[in-house]
Amino acid sequence: MSNNLPTPDKMDKQKLRAEISPRVSNSSAQRLSRDLTCSICLDLFKQPVSLPCDHTFCKACITSYWGGPRGKVHCGSGSCPQCRKVFPGQSYRPNRIVANIVESYCQGIKESGDQLTGLSADTVPPTPLCNRHREELKLFCEEDQELVCLVCGISQDHRAHTLVCLQDAQKRYRASLTTSANALQKELNSALECEKETEEEVKKLKDHTADLKQRIEAQFSELHQFLYQEEKLLQVKLKTEERRELIRLDEHKALLSVEISRLRRAMNDIEDKLSENDPHRLLRSIKGLPQSRQPLKFEKPALKPPRLCEGRFAGPLQYRVWKSLKGSIYPVPSAITFNSKTANPWLSLTSSLTCVRYQTFNSAVQDNPQRFNAALSLLGSQGFTKGRHYWEVEVYSSTVWTVGAARESVTRKGVINTMPANGFWTLSLSYGVQYMAGTSPPTLLSLEEPLARIGVYLDYKRGLVSFYNAESMTHLYTFKDTFTETLYPYFNLGFLDKVHENEPLKVFLPKI
Repeated sequence: MSNNLPTPDKMDKQKLRAEISPRVSNSSAQRLSRDLTCSICLDLFKQPVSLPCDHTFCKACITSYWGGPRGKVHCGSGSCPQCRKVFPGQSYRPNRIVANIVESYCQGIKESGDQLTGLSADTVPPTPLCNRHREELKLFCEEDQELVCLVCGISQDHRAHTLVCLQDAQKRYRASLTTSANALQKELNSALECEKETEEEVKKLKDHTADLKQRIEAQFSELHQFLYQEEKLLQVKLKTEERRELIRLDEHKALLSVEISRLRRAMNDIEDKLSENDPHRLLRSIKGLPQSRQPLKFEKPALKPPRLCEGRFAGPLQYRVWKSLKGSIYPVPSAITFNSKTANPWLSLTSSLTCVRYQTFNSAVQDNPQRFNAALSLLGSQGFTKGRHYWEVEVYSSTVWTVGAARESVTRKGVINTMPANGFWTLSLSYGVQYMAGTSPPTLLSLEEPLARIGVYLDYKRGLVSFYNAESMTHLYTFKDTFTETLYPYFNLGFLDKVHENEPLKVFLPKI
């Protein structure tokens, strides 16, 4: 017999599949699904077995049933869960026919699904059915988050789960999704707004950078122009000096040319006489030749050697130019003095009003609205309402100080909090430990070296107050604000504490 011939089992399966496939596509599939369902697990048969009473169950289901309290009748006996018939021994036989029918049924369902997948877009899709029981999907399982049919709902897989009808589940999840969509839209709007703000910040940064670049170029252009003009002026002076010396040398050369011509004529006369061979003629003409008795002498004209004054054109050239540069520097360091009318009574000023220190006794000075009465503070005499200004303050080895700028209307009585909201833009040192900018809260500064002299720069129009290490011109901090009234230099020597007795502050005027 040929090995290619189909076996009886294969023939049975093909025959069953051919018979069942047409039925899978019509409404009788639902009834067939119920016939192929195990009455214990309420699912399609898996490894179906038949009992002596001819009832069929899943092999795992009947084994589990007999192992439970309901399936035990007598020791070694078994009962049918469906007809309750008791028979000796827990025996069963595999039901290959039912297994083949279940396999063909599942294959038919698969083929039907493939046909549905190939439908055109215009075809109205049929109501989806349960893949296991071919029942309409009418329930939604909350735990597994899937659609199930009524048979699945009473099966062991979903018996303990929360099941909701399709319409209620749809309403609930539509409402939930709508709420989520609204919340996400708000978050998206916030993100888009943040993106817009970031783009605006990028534009501001680029505009600010372009403005700073233009200002840097303008200021260096002024320096370049000044240096170029200084260079050209010095070159013109050098050229003029060269021409004057060349004219004098040309005059000397003209005198030399006259003298050379005179000597050459005399030389020619002598050569003419020497060429005469007749002695009578030579001796007759010798009388009219003066150089025969005494040779002519070269009368050298006086020459003053040309001399370019190197001191005018070289020397400490760069230093000289730097000294002359101060006329084009802006802002020129301001000559700041202290305003004695604003000084706390515990402060002592020098006669020049350029140095202030703490004193151990209270000066008998008259109080006035301008004077600080609690803080060891005072203002400068010079006020600024426009332009750019720069001044320097020597802090020596003082361990507590505050310097900067303040509005004219600042509070001067009682305890003072020096921050921009109160009209102060300051830099300070706290007990020799921490440098900080007077923001709210204070901005701590990490410096590589202690400060001995502080530079304060004020640009009234642009609302800037910047601080520098005046010895290295290293930038320390910059405040950005809007100014609407007169600003004065501000100084503070700390608190009423004798530890500051010999540590003054002094305004410093750099010599350019």
